Amino acid sequence: MKLPGREIQFGDRTLVMGILNITPDSFSDGAKYMDPDRAVARALELETQGADILDIGAESTRPGAQKVEAAEELRRLIPVLKKLKNKLSIPISVDTYKSEVAAKALENGAELVNDPSGLTLDLAMPKVVGDANAGLILNHMRGTPETWAKLGTLAHPMKAVLEDLTAAVNRARNGGVERGRIIIDPGLGFGKRGEQNYELLARLGEMAVLDCAVMVGPSRKSFLAQQERLDADRATGAAVAIAVMNGAHIVRVHDIPSIRPVLQTADGIARSISEETVEAKPKKIAGKAPPPIYEATKPLRPPRAVTVEPPPDERPPARDAGDRPPRRPYRDEGDRPPRRDFWDSGDRPPRPPFRDGGGDRPSRPPYRGGGDRPSRPPYRGSGDRPSRPPFRDGGGERPPRREAGGDRPPRRESGGDRPPRREGGGPPRRDGGGKSFGGPPRGGKPFGRPKGGGFKPPFRGKRRDD
Repeated sequence: MKLPGREIQFGDRTLVMGILNITPDSFSDGAKYMDPDRAVARALELETQGADILDIGAESTRPGAQKVEAAEELRRLIPVLKKLKNKLSIPISVDTYKSEVAAKALENGAELVNDPSGLTLDLAMPKVVGDANAGLILNHMRGTPETWAKLGTLAHPMKAVLEDLTAAVNRARNGGVERGRIIIDPGLGFGKRGEQNYELLARLGEMAVLDCAVMVGPSRKSFLAQQERLDADRATGAAVAIAVMNGAHIVRVHDIPSIRPVLQTADGIARSISEETVEAKPKKIAGKAPPPIYEATKPLRPPRAVTVEPPPDERPPARDAGDRPPRRPYRDEGDRPPRRDFWDSGDRPPRPPFRDGGGDRPSRPPYRGGGDRPSRPPYRGSGDRPSRPPFRDGGGERPPRREAGGDRPPRRESGGDRPPRREGGGPPRRDGGGKSFGGPPRGGKPFGRPKGGGFKPPFRGKRRDD
């Protein structure tokens, strides 16, 4: 990458971008380097630790962060850039999506612009970067930090990232930025769910289709699911190793000393991968012949037998020719007897006449009202069959209703020989209880005696307690 004051070579090893936040609300080191002198000291320390690029941000992009006006962002950024002028030997990148802030930063020593929005929030950014011949980092972001918590999941994360970054690269080139000065970033955590960030790391090699350098920033992100700082740095090292193996050119991290051993090992493994095909040769063992080597042209199994049809002259004759008997003619032809279409033809006896006609077959008996067959008895009101007795209130031999009199004694309404029923119920129980049914209630207390006093004869039926 050709910058105004230097060139950056990609591919020999993975470059490290050190992070310097001069914000009061960053998730990692917020309010720690707000003082310009402390920020300058931290920048020089990052260069000593091995940073290849320094990325300075004056506005936080953590989830839920509030927007900052361009004047406030410049108030934080410009003093630090002026103090770092002619003190660093590495290029400086400014993390901003505002073209106004980017223009002032490029005038005060910055050589790259890291746009976290991917040219979606300020369309004037490509022209500013193109006029200064600076480098441009396009980061993929869904929505804004205020709306990330409300966004749904992506059905195809890598497909969506590639489509959006392709559009961003086209906007940058139309604004005057050369492809060789464009770096793309999948934007881990910028509006993506945890498992989607893992998928982006696993399929990072697919971003090579855009023909741009690739940068990845997994440092201490929430998708790593680590609460302690030491565990977060270790998880960051694992994500960095995977990113390097899948083609990342730059990694953006907070803690450079813990990442340098990871990069050395990952770069060594990546360089050892060769595209040459190794041809296996059989080993020679004393006293034994080497195993046979099968050539590509030699089949591993015998070919299948192919059936060849004989020429037309040698084919067997058709079925209707030769010794095979011919096909039978239709039923109405030949020696086969004709079809019997009517009952009166042939040797079969004719069909008997209808039931109501003549012949030897007995006919169907007549209706019920005539003939020798006994007819149905007449209705109940006529004939020898006794009729239905009249209604109860009518005449006849049926005795009258009970209420009308008769031999049955009248119903006992209020009198009679039976003594009246006592209010106390049945005879007293053996244990002193009042009523005859059931046992005493729980607790052993018997029922009370009848209120009217006296003695009732014992119950004639069988008692429950007998």
